[in-house]
Amino acid sequence: MSGPTPHWFLRAPDHLGDGVLTLPLAEAMAQRARLTVAAPAWGPHLFGHLGSVVPRGSVPVQASVAVLAKPAFRAAWEARSIPRRIGWPTDHRRLGLTDVVRQTHAHRLDDLAALGGPLDLAVSGLPTLPTTPAGQPGIVLLPSSASGPPVEWPHYRELADALALRGHPVRFAAGPGESARLARVAGPHPMLPELSVTAIARVFAAADAVVGNDSGLTHLAAAARRGAGRSVAAVVGIVGSTDPARTGAPGATWCVGPRVSCAPCYAKRCHRALGCLDLPVHAVLQAVLDVIEAAP
Repeated sequence: MSGPTPHWFLRAPDHLGDGVLTLPLAEAMAQRARLTVAAPAWGPHLFGHLGSVVPRGSVPVQASVAVLAKPAFRAAWEARSIPRRIGWPTDHRRLGLTDVVRQTHAHRLDDLAALGGPLDLAVSGLPTLPTTPAGQPGIVLLPSSASGPPVEWPHYRELADALALRGHPVRFAAGPGESARLARVAGPHPMLPELSVTAIARVFAAADAVVGNDSGLTHLAAAARRGAGRSVAAVVGIVGSTDPARTGAPGATWCVGPRVSCAPCYAKRCHRALGCLDLPVHAVLQAVLDVIEAAP
């Protein structure tokens, strides 16, 4: 006779891209237990189909296990009432954990999957968000990133001009609160209104291609297209300072700028100006045209 269903708690990361990469871990947890996820405002859009979602800082006292995918001391402190706490020993939180997991320093997806090891979870597969395509075909451009200028390719307007000349409808999109900045980049090209994570995921799934930086929205586009059965390779990522083998959306097509001496780098500001984003427009344009032609 089986016992009661266990209740597990997942503290999701704070950044959207890392949240998307946490989906395989969350799915494996939900298959074994009743799951509660604490996440930012986008949490219900990513994890709502897997369990209940609560705001950051909320901890279900009845949970028996906490998996802490946010690598901060505060996450361990907030979950201190839960008997078993699993996480990486970063940010001086080793003493707040009952199960310490070493980071692999491979892809971040692998680090997150390793958090399921103490629970004997078979965490596998790539981030997949069940999505129904909605909206018009065309190409969606995502020029901004929460990581700031070191990862933001500066030539999206020129790319949009070149695509429009070839008859490809182009629309610019960004996250909440970024409309004014987006308008300066988009110029005469149309912009999507500010949409919820679910709504913009549906737009990504319907598009002919999505072009973005190594950012949360690019991760979302890849997961949404995978969940809708659309080509993930039609997500074209532009990489400057970061390393797609470490943080890029799996399955996307990557255009990589010059590999300078300090790469990979995840700093919010760059004082060296070594040109890691010196990727010509024609190279990105050709990559976009290639994935559109190759798509079924």
